[in-house]
Parts: sequence; structure tokens; C-alpha cells
Amino acid sequence: MGARPMFDWTSWFRKQLGASADAFVWAYSRIEPYRHEQLPPDANYMGTWPPARLVWHVSEYERCLVLPTMKQWLGGEMPRADAWPDSDVAWRAVRNRSFDTLVSAFLKTRQQQIDLLDDLAGFDWEGLYDTGWGPRSLAWVVTKTYQHTFEHGDTLLRMNLWWDIIEQENAAGNR
Repeated sequence: MGARPMFDWTSWFRKQLGASADAFVWAYSRIEPYRHEQLPPDANYMGTWPPARLVWHVSEYERCLVLPTMKQWLGGEMPRADAWPDSDVAWRAVRNRSFDTLVSAFLKTRQQQIDLLDDLAGFDWEGLYDTGWGPRSLAWVVTKTYQHTFEHGDTLLRMNLWWDIIEQENAAGNR
């Protein structure tokens, strides 16, 4: 079995990180604004966080962990284990942010990652490096970001598609 062919990681991720950001924001925008701070009606299917917290969670994950980890390949320090304030306390301190504020913060951080791809083009994307997740490749780190966007984007889409239906079923005693 021969070596894998060369892969253009930067072009691939530039496209995918941009498209997945657009899809994530679109999914959030499809949820009625009055529900952005509400808990979903089915925790098993839609999670235990309101839609706004999902957006904040993804944005802070990328700002506090992903960006600094990507910068490690350029000589940056590994993020501290406590760099990401993903807690109920941290959320309470910032909740009630507007749709525009949450989306703007997410898109700003995502664009910084996309911009950073050009600086990382010449690196070995499959070589291991010490990260907060253990020895991981740059390809793994950016793929994890892509996966995380889909994971929580899927939850936002479930909220959009099923919130009304599940509320109606709950009200009718059918759940």
C-alpha cells in the first residue's frame, strides 16, 4: 500500500470552515428569537441548553482553545486547561446577549481561524504536536472544530424543526 496523495488542507478547510459557519448561523437564525434564551422542551433530543448558549459555547470553544492551539504550530503557547470558561457561572455572566452580538463574536473568531490557514499552509498537517487533547495533528485539531460546528448546528436544527411539534405533543399529553 502506497503513501496517501498530497492533500491541500488549507483550501479544504477554508471552504469547509466558511460553509459550516454559514450553516451554523443560519440554523440559529431559524429559531424564533423569543426562544433564544429558553430551555428546549425535550432535553433528550435537543439538549439542556438554550440556543443562545450553544452559540456562545461554540464561539468560546473556538476563541479560547482552537485558535490558540492552531497558533501553537506558529510558536504559540499551549492553552491552559482552564482557558475555556465553559460553565454555568460563565454563561450567566454573559447571557442575554443579542443575536447579533453572539453571531458577530462567533464569525469573528471563525474568520480568524480561516485567515490563519494561510500561515499554516506550509506545515505538516498530519504530524503530531502536543495539544490540550494530547498528541494530535493540525488536521485533527481543525477537523475537530468542523465536527463541533456540526454537532451543535445539528442541535440548533433540531430545535428549529421540532420545538413547536414537541411543545404541542407535550401540551396534548402525547409525550
